[in-house]
Amino acid sequence: MPDQEQIWHVDEHDNPIGPIGRDDSRRTGARYRIVRVSVEDINGNVLLQKRVDTKKTYPGCWDTSAGGNISYGESYDDAAARELSEEVGIRDVDLQEVAYFYSEVVDPADNKMNRFTKVYQTIVPRGITVTPQSDEVAELVWVTPDELSGIIAEGRITDGLHQVAQRYYNIEH
Repeated sequence: MPDQEQIWHVDEHDNPIGPIGRDDSRRTGARYRIVRVSVEDINGNVLLQKRVDTKKTYPGCWDTSAGGNISYGESYDDAAARELSEEVGIRDVDLQEVAYFYSEVVDPADNKMNRFTKVYQTIVPRGITVTPQSDEVAELVWVTPDELSGIIAEGRITDGLHQVAQRYYNIEH
């Protein structure tokens, strides 16, 4: 498939193999890398994004503050900063790695998503300006940890938000 975004193809230990097309990775089940960013304010509220209805995977579902594939040649850290800037307009903040894991998921669209994920967290000042990327993000909301638990229980979420909730926020559902 020509003109695909090129992402990292990695082995079972997250060692780079080379580039692979994003669609090819999901069609074949090749391992790849992604990042997720959880934005929190000083009161512990969490910024969530609702994906636009036109997304190929998990359209209209709640997701982490920002996240996405790591482009071929890009580091985890650089991808986290880029995704945060692109998707919600937050730049120049301290990002701390808070989780790292491997998962194998088949999404509702039958994509095989076998990926290594690094989760980053940043704490921002109350009232920071956030700007959703209109072609990716339908809505941004700040929620308390209890509200986050309720959203997860309702089930209209991405597998990534579910994984972050379990591994970082210790929310089980």
